[in-house]
Amino acid sequence: MSRTSEARDTLSRAIQGRLFKVSPYMILPSKSGRFSLFLKQDDNLVLYAEKGERFTEAHKQRLGAMGVEHLYVRTDEQTDYVAYVRDNLLDILENESIPVRERGRAWNDATQALAREVFDRGLPKPLNGVRFQKIRSLIKSSLRFLAREDALREIARFISEGREIYHHGIGVMVFTTSMLGTFVKDDADLMVAAGMGAMLHDIGKLELPRHLFSRPLDELSPEDQAQVRSHPALGVGVCSALPLPQQTLQCILFHHEREDGSGYPSGAQGELMPAYVKVLALCNEYDNLTRGTEYRKPFTPFEALTHIKARRNQFDLDMLKRLIVVLSKADLA
Repeated sequence: MSRTSEARDTLSRAIQGRLFKVSPYMILPSKSGRFSLFLKQDDNLVLYAEKGERFTEAHKQRLGAMGVEHLYVRTDEQTDYVAYVRDNLLDILENESIPVRERGRAWNDATQALAREVFDRGLPKPLNGVRFQKIRSLIKSSLRFLAREDALREIARFISEGREIYHHGIGVMVFTTSMLGTFVKDDADLMVAAGMGAMLHDIGKLELPRHLFSRPLDELSPEDQAQVRSHPALGVGVCSALPLPQQTLQCILFHHEREDGSGYPSGAQGELMPAYVKVLALCNEYDNLTRGTEYRKPFTPFEALTHIKARRNQFDLDMLKRLIVVLSKADLA
């Protein structure tokens, strides 16, 4: 091997270590991204599109003719790539030429990146006005896609992992909007408001020490239990400066209320709770059980539903039936 070839190969390997794979389906004609695209040819990386270059139909056709399965983006431009996907999410989700699996992956990447920011304890104000508007836009763009059974099947593969607060928030949001779609018709504002409430329902936990959530509630001291039970009200406080709809605030405040009045913080019974809050309370319980915790392994969907049925007086039975139908249609139960 010549010194020139050896140097080129060394440089290519070094670049590969700073790249991540993206799908060529994400290259949308008439759009541009603040990132460069590379493709692999004979184990060498070749610059395919310059940062800021506008993509065309010819780009897509050329990639298809070459049989390209993956493109590559530099890791230091990953934030820009995720922003590009998020900004074009509606176009991606409604593009039937893109396989549902790829659309589900794009949705997951954009949603996880945004939720991670919103629940970042290291930021002085993780939930600010800009991120609030991004959450609202993302959920609004997602509604039609999340209503599809094949989409829910694909997304479920991505959202089932992870024990951080934001992982749980995404899972609850997906199940809540899917369930609401079975009976809420022509009310996109309510769907978006409840979806935001589902994603943000546990944001009050950021105001409390992490160790409070590393053990079962009934093993904590009365003082620690009181702190844990304060997280819904703390969540409303975190969101107080934002123009959140009343439905979103109710979702955050009442997601631990129960049909028989045994929940918290107010002990309200079922007749006092709106239907969307009942949906969220049930989906919150289901996702908690199937996700697992530091002190308990995840339940299977069957085990989780059996556990919930054993406490059926705490949940709306019609909503439980709807959850089972949604899970069954998506092959999750």
